[in-house]
Amino acid sequence: MTKWKFINESIKENPGLAGLAVISGFCYNIFTVLVPIAIGRFYEFNFGFSSVRLKLFFSGFPFINTDSFNAFLVFFIGIILIRFLFEYTNRYVIGILGERFSKSLRERLFAHQLMVLTPIYDEKGIGRYLLRYSGDLKSVQNFLTQGIFRFAQDILLIAILLAIIGYYSIIMALIILTFIVCAFGFIFFMNLVLYKISVERRNRRSGMLSFVNNSLRSILSIKVFNKNVPFEHRYNKRSLKLLDIGVKFQQITALINAVIPLITYLMVGITMFYIYKLKNSGIDFGRSSFLILILLIISFLSIFRRILTVNIVWKLGNISFEKLIAVFMLKTESSSYKRTVKIYDEAIEFKNVIYKTKLNNDESLFNIKINPHSVSFIKASSGSGKSLIFIKLLLKIYSSSDGKIFFGKYAVDKLSERAIRKQITVVSSKIPLDGNTVFEAISYGRAPEKRLQCEKVLNELQQFVPKSEQLNLSSKIGEQSNHLNDSQKQLLLWCRALLTNKPIWILHFPFNFINENLKKHLLQAILEWEEKKTVIFIDEVIPEGLEVDKSFEL
Repeated sequence: MTKWKFINESIKENPGLAGLAVISGFCYNIFTVLVPIAIGRFYEFNFGFSSVRLKLFFSGFPFINTDSFNAFLVFFIGIILIRFLFEYTNRYVIGILGERFSKSLRERLFAHQLMVLTPIYDEKGIGRYLLRYSGDLKSVQNFLTQGIFRFAQDILLIAILLAIIGYYSIIMALIILTFIVCAFGFIFFMNLVLYKISVERRNRRSGMLSFVNNSLRSILSIKVFNKNVPFEHRYNKRSLKLLDIGVKFQQITALINAVIPLITYLMVGITMFYIYKLKNSGIDFGRSSFLILILLIISFLSIFRRILTVNIVWKLGNISFEKLIAVFMLKTESSSYKRTVKIYDEAIEFKNVIYKTKLNNDESLFNIKINPHSVSFIKASSGSGKSLIFIKLLLKIYSSSDGKIFFGKYAVDKLSERAIRKQITVVSSKIPLDGNTVFEAISYGRAPEKRLQCEKVLNELQQFVPKSEQLNLSSKIGEQSNHLNDSQKQLLLWCRALLTNKPIWILHFPFNFINENLKKHLLQAILEWEEKKTVIFIDEVIPEGLEVDKSFEL
């Protein structure tokens, strides 16, 4: 996976826009060059000067070479208007290409991050990846628009300008070309230094973002235990390190940005010196030709500055591409799904399963066999974490360090994560609600026709809840459900599970914060299911009234 693969795919997806960008850019360059040439022709009209070389050049442009000033003026206004249309088209089309490229990348990136293996997030955290949606995506967008399309147009325009300047004076064209090559060499060397500093600066900024993200997630703990001062000190230390590297970054970029106009004006100065020597040496150099030459060199200045600064765009773009590609290279879950695999008709068996992580060397050993269409109870201590590991292993969120997990004849490592999770639902406070409203939190989809079913399930469970605590589908649940109390959260977890209607149920401390009447109703609903499901209760004690086929202990 390389940056060019992404860029080629984007261009292939938008061939019409890419073609229009190239054509409009070429036409825009041609008309940009015609403007100073037309001004030179006006100089001839106004002051009566004439140049044989200029007449030969104008012979290819009959409207410029006309003897009628009115015809010339119409042509000049036409050049300006056409140039405006091509410039607008070119800038707009390139901008659209950049936006579409950024859109495609961020959508692919988000889809990929959703599939990244959970242990990677457990180990590295999530906050560091947030920067990929802001600075990095902007840098890769600039790489395409400024670093490729506009740079290619500028190179073409410089080639045209050098050809025209060479038509008047080969030596002057060589002087300008020499300056361009020398300036590019210097800027390239400076950008090698800037690259290392930029990488470190971006890593520190990403780390800062991660620190702020984690700190604000723990804001309640910080406030309760008065930890704001220690957190400020930790943040300020990081901020000071970012300042140090930022000063180095500004030092290099300031030097690059200051050197570019220095080289540009030196080039103009040497060109002026050369023209002065030509005049004093008695070489016939028409005044109108001289004016056109000066105007062409002035046209050169902004282009020259752009092509020298493009190296910065490339460097920042390369850094961002490396970061993004590193995320794309993270291991992901399988998205394949075979509908023919019905694991709910199979026994679930853990054979000497061990799970341990780099962060925690404690081994968790599991030896359990759960028959299909049965009610099993697993005794677990609240807060030990072992029961949650069991659930994650069963759902293939984690992979075992040793041992095997089977659904009948199917080994878990031979099944896709999607195939497993399609047939299992979970009620657990450790698997939080998502969305902004109650409807979004309990419904798999957002289609309006699903609201009726959601409302029915919600009302059925809320008949046992005081009216003061009852919710509706439009109720806001807040970020990470912080607008809800514990009993409301647990009720919505049950609603979400009931609406999935999957054949395998994992109930992880399912009756915490639930009142007795609702608890009895849910137990009765489980016992009265028309199609018997595989139910795995995980709790400290067997709920009263629950008939269990088999019990285990973690």
